[in-house]
Amino acid sequence: MNRSASIRLGIFFSAIAVTVGVFIAPAPHRAHAAAVIVDLDMLAERGRFDELLSQLTTANVSTQDDSVRSLIDDLKRYQKNDAQRTQKRREAFDEAMAELEEYAHNNESEKALIAAVKSHGLADDPEALLQDPRVVGLINDIRDQAEHAKANDNWLEALALYRALDLLFEASNIYQGDVDQAARHIRVLQLYAPNKLEEFYDLRAKHRGDKDTPSNTVKLETETWQSRLKDVRLAMLMQTIRYAERRHVARQDLAPLIRGAIDSLIVMLDTKGMDESFPAFNNDANVAHFRDYLARRSASLQEPGKTISLNEARTIINRIMSLNEDTLDLPEEVIVHELTEGLTDTLDDFSSVIWPQERESFSRSTQGNFSGIGVQISRRDGRLLVVSPLENTPAMRAGLKAGDIIAQVEGVNTDTWSLNRAVRKITGPRGTQVKLSIERPGEPDLIEYAITRDKIEIESIRGWTHKPKGGWDYWIDRENRIGYIRLSQFIPQTADDLDDAIKQMQEDGQINGLILDLRFNPGGLLSSAIDICDRFIIEGPIVSTVDGNGNYSTPTKAHRLRTYPNFPMTVLINQGSASASEIVSGALQDYQRATIIGSRSFGKGSVQDLFPLTRNGAAYLKLTTQYYMLPLKRIIHRKPDATEWGIEPDLEVTMTARQVADALQLRQEADILRDEDSPIMADETKPWAAQEFQVPGGIRKVVSHTSVIESIEADPSLTEDAEPATEDQLTENMTDGQVVTEATPEKIMVEIKQPTPGLLLELGIDSQLETALLVLKTRLASSHFKLAQVQDPAPASP
Repeated sequence: MNRSASIRLGIFFSAIAVTVGVFIAPAPHRAHAAAVIVDLDMLAERGRFDELLSQLTTANVSTQDDSVRSLIDDLKRYQKNDAQRTQKRREAFDEAMAELEEYAHNNESEKALIAAVKSHGLADDPEALLQDPRVVGLINDIRDQAEHAKANDNWLEALALYRALDLLFEASNIYQGDVDQAARHIRVLQLYAPNKLEEFYDLRAKHRGDKDTPSNTVKLETETWQSRLKDVRLAMLMQTIRYAERRHVARQDLAPLIRGAIDSLIVMLDTKGMDESFPAFNNDANVAHFRDYLARRSASLQEPGKTISLNEARTIINRIMSLNEDTLDLPEEVIVHELTEGLTDTLDDFSSVIWPQERESFSRSTQGNFSGIGVQISRRDGRLLVVSPLENTPAMRAGLKAGDIIAQVEGVNTDTWSLNRAVRKITGPRGTQVKLSIERPGEPDLIEYAITRDKIEIESIRGWTHKPKGGWDYWIDRENRIGYIRLSQFIPQTADDLDDAIKQMQEDGQINGLILDLRFNPGGLLSSAIDICDRFIIEGPIVSTVDGNGNYSTPTKAHRLRTYPNFPMTVLINQGSASASEIVSGALQDYQRATIIGSRSFGKGSVQDLFPLTRNGAAYLKLTTQYYMLPLKRIIHRKPDATEWGIEPDLEVTMTARQVADALQLRQEADILRDEDSPIMADETKPWAAQEFQVPGGIRKVVSHTSVIESIEADPSLTEDAEPATEDQLTENMTDGQVVTEATPEKIMVEIKQPTPGLLLELGIDSQLETALLVLKTRLASSHFKLAQVQDPAPASP
């Protein structure tokens, strides 16, 4: 039994004991009902839904209660969906293993390894699969190929192979160092030698047998290294060294940090293709002289017990700058950038410099608002696509629609634009105009828009489904009054927006349960996370910090003033839940305020403070200075070689990579603001795009765009040996919004034009969400049983 379930069960038994002390002992059938009351929550908390359904259908309990009937229906649906999920997973495992054998037989080892990764994620026993001789032989072959690619400076090939191996051994991280090394070379090529990197992409595409290669497709405009490194100065590196020594949580000596900086510069010197931007790299003697000095200095810093002072570190950096002038004479900003990137990489995964050209996008991600037109965009099939206008923004008011192609901005064609450039050109000062030329399906000519930019609030709180006239409907189960709130990031207005969502539900009536979805929430502002915790915790510590010297901060505390009613609650987390979302889920877990459901969180429990690297704030150092500590003194940060980290759910519900991808895409599709005739973005093969039913003798069931399964009587004239039904015959029996794409007396295919969130539950696409709802509905049903027992006690025994 997990900790939360155990405590909750103990409290419940205590409540039952008090009840027995007040009322006369119940008759035997009442005693059995009391046992059912206790068992319901326990079974749900453990995910034992088959037993729960059996209890409800065999015990002497009333099914007249709406919450009980609804729970039974949902349990039956879960049972069906779970069986289908298991069957599909095992079928997918068999297919992946068949692919592995076929690719291995054809000496396509990389494709075979990808099949092995897929098989590993689908296997009943993943660890046993890694001992399979077929997989072991494949791993050895791929490792040899990766080493060969590395020896030939083909870092793109090496990175792809090592990443695949790392996915297979994700838990042990044994290939992480190889991945990091290859990734450093790729970063250097991407910044300074994009044409050389394109050659590697071409080689890789040809090796894989791809029809399209980067050289024969439209090339996106990329930022030059000059624009990326504009305004980078030596003083920024020196300030970084000073802050790293004094404020970083590890409080380590500067020797390994300066060595990391030097090794980063060596990576650049060792990467073939730098002559694309710097002709000085053609002078082999000067490159060798510079590299020899760096290698000797790096080795000296690795000597056992080696320590250096801040002044010594500055002396080393100045010597490197001077030697560069005497040999390669690379621009100062290049040397500074490479040294700084190497130094911060050595600190930890979350410390980094926000360079001058990155400051604007960083501010936008943390402040919760920006100035623009309010539209989500992506690149798809080589075009700049409107994914969705944001609600109540200039883009929506102007009439932009999901599926529009932004062909031109200010008369300039966008086909070669990167997303970063598109964002920069479309956003701008509030009150200014931007002119867009839009291609729209069904319209022969470009549609011209002149849209005035305005302040755009980032939406961090979302509900279950969009309301027809704007805003969110937060009820996932209106009949049983269970709410659903997705929290995507923690920004300044998040707590206020949460208040509005809760208030909206409370105006409809009492909240009987709430699902708080923190999956794929990367975090954000600590103050926002604390405010969210304060809404659910009555009093007591929420979070504190500890620095590298073991000094603890005074914990922030919850207060009663803004606390919501104590309604039942579940919180969804997964490996994409990090930082502030781990603080919220962990604190609620420590107080047993919510049942945590899903998979273990990311393990990013560290504090990053911002330190200005110039007086005018042109650049900042984002530095890890402390670790977060939860109310029960847990540190959730994943340190190197850690075996425990993050938040372990009370009820673990795993999903395969395919299931996660399908659930994410359906949710994104359902969130899009579109007209009824707007096209869907989803691949037509997705499980919600079409559902097929084998029906002897005619049409029995179809799936509508509202996700309701309709029961339709078959035409008596349609027998098993009859001719295929015509579309007119079928349409007479169908509801609005359904489109027949194929029909016979035995089979019908119905296309769903507009995905709805309800399909996540109806089709069993999101098992974590389905589980969270079942836990809450079980709590609601058991509370009704308990209330009925107290209000209608059995007569006294003679």
